[in-house]
Amino acid sequence: MNIQTENAAKFDTQEACLAWIDERIVRFKLRMVKTHTETPGNYTYVPQKCEGSIVSTLNEGFKAQEFDEPLELYAAPTEQDGKWLAVMKVA
Repeated sequence: MNIQTENAAKFDTQEACLAWIDERIVRFKLRMVKTHTETPGNYTYVPQKCEGSIVSTLNEGFKAQEFDEPLELYAAPTEQDGKWLAVMKVA
């Protein structure tokens, strides 16, 4: 696996990496997508995640928003060369 590490936060312990992940959320932009309903010929619009950014909950002025999700849903600690990094999970 090729991991981009140039700008990554690196930690000495897995616990420190987990703490970093735990204090962050992913804030998604949503777009409305047209989709069919169960009734033939009818449709509705549903929100779909299209872009996300990682935000620290420790930032001054941070306010949670309705669609924020914990970073732990998308990242996990991974050890590389004796350091721990938060690596995004790919589905």
